[in-house]
Amino acid sequence: MQYRTTTTPDSKKIINRYKVALISVISMFVIFVLYITLHSNESSMGVDNRYLNPALRILDKRNLIVDFQTLREKLTTTYEHRDDFLISIYFEYLPTGASIAINKDERMWPASLIKIPVAMTAMKKVQEGDWKLSNELVILEEDKDSDYGELYKKPNGTTIAIENLLKESLINSDNTAHFILLRNLENAELEDVYVHLGMDDVIEALKRNKKDKEVDNRITAKRYSIFFRSLYNATFLDQKHSELFMDILEQAPNDLLSTGIPSDVPFVHKTGIRLDEKVMADSGIVYVSGRPYILTVMIQQKNGDEFKRKEIEQLFKVIGEEVYHYVARPY
Repeated sequence: MQYRTTTTPDSKKIINRYKVALISVISMFVIFVLYITLHSNESSMGVDNRYLNPALRILDKRNLIVDFQTLREKLTTTYEHRDDFLISIYFEYLPTGASIAINKDERMWPASLIKIPVAMTAMKKVQEGDWKLSNELVILEEDKDSDYGELYKKPNGTTIAIENLLKESLINSDNTAHFILLRNLENAELEDVYVHLGMDDVIEALKRNKKDKEVDNRITAKRYSIFFRSLYNATFLDQKHSELFMDILEQAPNDLLSTGIPSDVPFVHKTGIRLDEKVMADSGIVYVSGRPYILTVMIQQKNGDEFKRKEIEQLFKVIGEEVYHYVARPY
C-alpha cells in the first residue's frame, strides 16, 4: 500500500518562505565571506580603497588596461570620410567607459531604433504595477501599419498580451505592435524616459512639432547609445525589468552587426531601416567575456537612386568583425 502525504496551501507557503529565507542566508554568507577575503587581502597590502570603484575588487585588471588608439585610428581612416556612405559609429568599452566616436555630430533617422524608448516606457508601467505582462491590449484600425510585421493582418478588436506586443515590437520590429503600445501610453510617461536620460530637447521638439508633420527625431549614434547604457546599468528600469527587457532583445534576428560577431557571443541589440532616407542602423551591447561594449552604427547612402542594401549590410558585417576581434584579442 502506498501512502501519499498531503500539504495544505498554508503549509506550502510556510515551506516556500523557509526556502527563500535559507537561500537568502546562504547568499548573505557567501557575500560576507567574499567581502572579508577581499578586505583582508587589501588590508594586508595596505590598501583601503575608500575612494576607488568597488568593482575593482572583483574585476580582472587585465580587462581594465586596454588601449583603443589603434582601433580608433583604423575606424577613423576607413569610415570617417567617404563619398558613397555617411557612416556614424559609437563604441563604448563598458568596463572603463573608454569610447570612440566617428562622425559624432551626424544626426540620422533611427528608424525602428525608436521602438526602444517606447518599449522601455511600457516596461516601466509593468515594473510599477500599473500593467502586467499578461494584460491584453486591443488592436484598432488606427494602429495598423503594413510596412513591418504581421499584426496588421489581425481583425480589429483582437487582443494581444503586453508581453507579446513587446516581443513583436523589439524582435520582429512590428510597427502595429509599436503603435498599440504607443497609443496606450501617456505623453508624460513617454517624456519620463527622455528626461531621465538627459534628452529633454527631444521632448521640446515633440511639443513644438505640428500634428500634421512628421517629428524630426534624427539622432547621433553616440546619443542613441544612452538607451543601452541605461539598460545595462539598470538606471531607468530596475534590475529585474532591465534583465527582462534585454532578454527579449537578445532574441532579435542575427543581421547587420550580428553577422560579424561569433554566434556564441551574446549580442543584445535592435536594428532599424528607413528606405526613403536610405538609412540602416544597429545598436546594442556585445558581451565579450569580461569585456562588454556598446556598439552603435548608422549608415546613410549619400547618392544614387538604387538603394545599395547589400553593400551597406557588408559594411555592418566588417565593422562588427573589426571591433569584436580588437576587443576579444588577448592582451
